[in-house]
Amino acid sequence: MTFKKILNSKYPLILAPMAGVSSLPFRIISREFGAQYAFLEMIHARSLSYESKQTMELLRTNEIDRPLGLQFLSKEEDFIKSALERLNEYKYKYDVLDFNAACPVRKISSRGEGAGLLQSPRKLKKLLKVIVKESPVPVSVKIRLGWDNTDSACDIALQAEDAGIDVLFVHGKTKVQGYRGEVDYGAIGRIKKRLKIPVIASGNILNAGRAKQMFDETGCEGLLVARGALGNPWIFKEISTYLEKGILLERPAIDEIADAMQRHFDLSLECFGDKRGVIRFRKFYVWYTKGVTGIRPLREEVMRITAKEAMNKVIEKFRFKKISH
Repeated sequence: MTFKKILNSKYPLILAPMAGVSSLPFRIISREFGAQYAFLEMIHARSLSYESKQTMELLRTNEIDRPLGLQFLSKEEDFIKSALERLNEYKYKYDVLDFNAACPVRKISSRGEGAGLLQSPRKLKKLLKVIVKESPVPVSVKIRLGWDNTDSACDIALQAEDAGIDVLFVHGKTKVQGYRGEVDYGAIGRIKKRLKIPVIASGNILNAGRAKQMFDETGCEGLLVARGALGNPWIFKEISTYLEKGILLERPAIDEIADAMQRHFDLSLECFGDKRGVIRFRKFYVWYTKGVTGIRPLREEVMRITAKEAMNKVIEKFRFKKISH
């Protein structure tokens, strides 16, 4: 299924690119629970140009990891062109190329990348024109509503559209807000009304109710789900069921959660090997066990585990816990 077909579906649900999170195992488990589309972790154009080992690993995928988006970061035209050349040489299978102008992390935005580009709309437009010209696949850009206010949000979005992009992703908060505070649904809605291209919205999509509110109040074509999917791959099924049938699904039973954890852990071992697979899965164990009474001792145990047998045991121990309400 292509990106265009995803957007033509009734309620497009897309897994966001999250640094240190959106690896192949996480993408696969999310797809199995209803994510229609997923992104690789964000990649820096400079690192891709130099073919760093770590960056090459981030590009790891397989035949079931489809459709797939690639998001990258830069403020330098030369490295953008070089990165695209590398991708074309290696013939990586991705369906849309997204440019990040939304990351609020200080070390990124302070050097004029990510959300830092929101302070330089002309430069952002210039870079987007280069990407559109050089990219063999559809191009999107992810923005926030502005640096510290939403006054220029529509203008930034319109300039991005004028640069030739195919889709706009918009996070409903400013750079200064970071991940705190409430989403400005009205600002997203104003952008949606002004643009002719599809608008995909994100921000605080933590449950089915928030997802419905985003659709209802913004008129967006789809949702980009990020933190709401951490330890909660069911969110995609919950959202689609609620939007299509008006039914709020109950939280999965302990055994269902444990089964998903085991599946995710097995994928992690398959992708990264025994030792790294265990270490990379630790934080996911913590996320999967959120809201469970008496879980702290197991979480502390998990953070010391380095062997797969030990991790399998703590997953089984979890089955005997109770979910708090």
